[in-house]
Amino acid sequence: MAFAEKLIAVRRAHHLTQEQLATKLFVTRQAVSRWERGEVTPGIDMMKLIAAVTGEPLPHLLEMPEHYCQSCGMILTPDDCGTDAAGTATDHYCKWCYDHGKYTYDTTMEAMIEDCAPRLAQNTGMSLDEAVSLMGAVLPQLERWRTVQENEERYGAEARARYGDEAIDAANEALLDMDPETWNDMKELERAVLGQLSIAMGIDDPESNEARKLVAMHRRWIGLNWGHEPQDEAYLGLTHGYLADQRFIDYYDKPCGTGATAFLVQAIESSLICA
Repeated sequence: MAFAEKLIAVRRAHHLTQEQLATKLFVTRQAVSRWERGEVTPGIDMMKLIAAVTGEPLPHLLEMPEHYCQSCGMILTPDDCGTDAAGTATDHYCKWCYDHGKYTYDTTMEAMIEDCAPRLAQNTGMSLDEAVSLMGAVLPQLERWRTVQENEERYGAEARARYGDEAIDAANEALLDMDPETWNDMKELERAVLGQLSIAMGIDDPESNEARKLVAMHRRWIGLNWGHEPQDEAYLGLTHGYLADQRFIDYYDKPCGTGATAFLVQAIESSLICA
């Protein structure tokens, strides 16, 4: 689907007139009309603003192909695909970023942009600033970078103040180096933790066997996020922090019911005391 058609669909899905969308984007209605007729395509920065205003992922608006590297963002052809742990081609990563189930090199998102943006500009004809802007918008949505970016935006300031830059940087590096198989295990465990929390709450005893099972699962999940299982003091401090932050309360209470966060903390306290 061309950008013009996508924009029309997105605008209508949000029940916006051209005039209303134009107001949100700080442009004229005529500009929106020209985009929707396919006469003009907005620049990268305007694309980013449209994505932010509508909630539509930028890669969808940019007509990115179905398969592109979830590390550097390059378009994947069959000859460019990396391989999983068994040596089978994967359509998630390119061979320069990923080989036999592992990332081929350690890097940061900023370094990736600095390295790849000049080639993107050369291959597409866009300016270097446009290429940097585009990659800066797309990379945070890719698998390799997404969780680190979300964690930094939501909890970065508080986490760094509590645990220090060195600990948080190490945890971020562990996530960035995580292979897809471990990543999938972590996401499955995350869902299982919430399910087990609901089960344990139904028994309503933070010292029950189901509650102890919950704590073991939750602690392992935290360990996968951090790159190592936390010591008792750090683990207890982390979970006590949940009760002081509405974002964490919402994370556990919304899917599992009011009081879920408090129950989890009680179960962890009981488990550490018994240990």
